[in-house]
Amino acid sequence: MTPDKQRAIGIAGCRLVAGTSPYRLRDGSSTVHMAVPVSLLLAEPSLHRWHEGQPIDCDAAALRGYRFVRTYEDAVAYGLL
Repeated sequence: MTPDKQRAIGIAGCRLVAGTSPYRLRDGSSTVHMAVPVSLLLAEPSLHRWHEGQPIDCDAAALRGYRFVRTYEDAVAYGLL
């Protein structure tokens, strides 16, 4: 395995983290969880505590209708910090 591939292991996918306000998924169920890419959790020190959230594939999260936190500003806007 190349060094680049070794470095990339563990940063793919998303984690579900609890937000502050409920919303509906595409299947009609209610949730407060949002999908945060693992790469953002690792890059932003203030989000490290969410790294242990439930793992989910980012494509699957999008299909189910989860809100995505893609930037630090999104995390602030959704009340994660």
